[in-house]
Amino acid sequence: MKDKKYKSAVTAEGKVFFDTNILVYSIDESDSHKQKIAARLLEKSALEKTGMISTQSLQEFYNVATKKLKLSKQAAKEYVEFFSNQFQVIQISVSLILNAVDISIKTSFSFWDSLVLSAANDTGCIIVYSEDMNDGQIVSGTKILNPFSECAA
Repeated sequence: MKDKKYKSAVTAEGKVFFDTNILVYSIDESDSHKQKIAARLLEKSALEKTGMISTQSLQEFYNVATKKLKLSKQAAKEYVEFFSNQFQVIQISVSLILNAVDISIKTSFSFWDSLVLSAANDTGCIIVYSEDMNDGQIVSGTKILNPFSECAA
């Protein structure tokens, strides 16, 4: 229970970063439970102006939305525009890529997850919301939280 309180308190105090899967679940009607959680997180963060995403997240979102969710390219583009207007978007740079390589060397994370962490770390985010990484792990001062884990539900 203590961890659940910490999760909600932290988001009000600092920047948070959203992995692609949170964006995807926010529009995926096949899992209404995850959709509600993701949409609530994104909405809260947009209102508080604490949310951040990267160009990587937008690219991956477009790909998943058109291939897995079968959205039209136009509809997926409109979501990309919507997310980019709601959240600060971090441009992936060579520096972030090199840092991601270092993170992937030091941890068991894939390069792509390490790139998410690199962008979050570089921008001072205290939390990365992701379903794909180790819930509760801290990497370079950024805590990974899975909002769909049993503790967060």
